[in-house]
Amino acid sequence: MIINLLGLICLSVLFNTAEPILLLKRRIGFKEEDYDTYSNNKKFFHRGLYCTMCSGFWIGLILTGNIFTASIISIGSELINKKIIE
Repeated sequence: MIINLLGLICLSVLFNTAEPILLLKRRIGFKEEDYDTYSNNKKFFHRGLYCTMCSGFWIGLILTGNIFTASIISIGSELINKKIIE
């Protein structure tokens, strides 16, 4: 259980920091520098793709089906991401 939890936390951090994924996000039309020009709907999806806590929650919820586990993954991925950025 703990290994799976740590794996999903790392997966959600990689989803936000790995260069190939960032290139894919840019390719489908979500560029960080164009955020101010987006409509409200596109801003919602942009935040979901670029926020580690948001994407960690959704990755956790989709892959585990448990909202409690998804919350733990969300917070764990945000903590790890903040450590990486420092």
